[in-house]
Amino acid sequence: MTLQSSDLRKYNYFSSLSNDALEALSKKMVVVNFPARAEIVREGVVGDAFYFVKEGRLEVAKKTRSGQEAKISVIGGGHGFGETALLTCSVRTCSVRSLTPATLYRLPKADFDEVVLHEAAFKNMLQKKAGDFEHYNRIKTLRPFALLEPDKMFAVLSRMVEKTFAPGEDIIVQGGKGDYYYIVKSGSVAVLQQKKGGQEPEQVAVLAEGDGFGEEALIRDDPRNATCRAIGETVVYALDKVDFNQVMKASFLDNIFSEDIPMDKYLDKYVIIDARIPSEYEEEHIRGSLNLPVEALRQQCLGLDPSKEYITYCTNDARGMVAAFLLKNRGFKARCLRGGISSWTGPVVTNTDGVHMPRRVEHR
Repeated sequence: MTLQSSDLRKYNYFSSLSNDALEALSKKMVVVNFPARAEIVREGVVGDAFYFVKEGRLEVAKKTRSGQEAKISVIGGGHGFGETALLTCSVRTCSVRSLTPATLYRLPKADFDEVVLHEAAFKNMLQKKAGDFEHYNRIKTLRPFALLEPDKMFAVLSRMVEKTFAPGEDIIVQGGKGDYYYIVKSGSVAVLQQKKGGQEPEQVAVLAEGDGFGEEALIRDDPRNATCRAIGETVVYALDKVDFNQVMKASFLDNIFSEDIPMDKYLDKYVIIDARIPSEYEEEHIRGSLNLPVEALRQQCLGLDPSKEYITYCTNDARGMVAAFLLKNRGFKARCLRGGISSWTGPVVTNTDGVHMPRRVEHR
């Protein structure tokens, strides 16, 4: 089924085309229909056509480095997709699936190339759109943003700033005020911690591209507990505390209250994580809980089972909230026990050695 140039002329997307080009384009595009939940474009496959949405809603998604699938956006009537792979002669960078029954216009690659060759304004518009999408796509697939809803992602993009740090320059200083949340765009960052009684700071972690840091001081409203130093020249995205709270904290921090937990079978339903240091855990902890200090959670959460539901806690709320944020941000189903162990109405264990910082966590 072909269409008339008048069908395309009503869309601003094609407003830069000449009348002759629009007429030619209308003869080369065909109408294609897809049912709901159909895969229209698959990531990693060579691009063979450009698509324009007439009706329906589609989801654009991409795999991240950590294996998560990030929902890039939801598009509807009046939007085109697939031009990036055609303009760059590369494979598809995202997958596109129909959320509802959808009607699309399809333009094969050879015809797309001909239009682009002769219509400079249309080519420039597509290249700008592809560049904007590449920037959005690059940021959206960084781990802190992979699970963020697209509407909130646009809010983040408008508020983030880039900062560049020279080799050896401190991004965060231990003891300083928490004012920004950071994500490594390029380069790497050493995390250094000055222990009580220690002569020199100890390097406890190295952060690479896509890693977020600085959330603990913002969530707990405490001074920075470590120094973060650029190893080589490092570029970071920075989100200030107000925007972090409004977007990131609101998206990745859920709470649960003790009275909402079935005390007779809580260990059957949840995995309980004590986010405090071992000495605090030994003094008193929720029976059956695992001791996974928040300082070690970034590395050790890889051993957790993503099919389980997690409840994190500490003495009050602070470290429990950070633990829940980190877990949910990584795709786990996690909530913080409000009020910490002092609010817990179930069984506790006191003065035992417990389980500390397991290398791999196993569940019954």
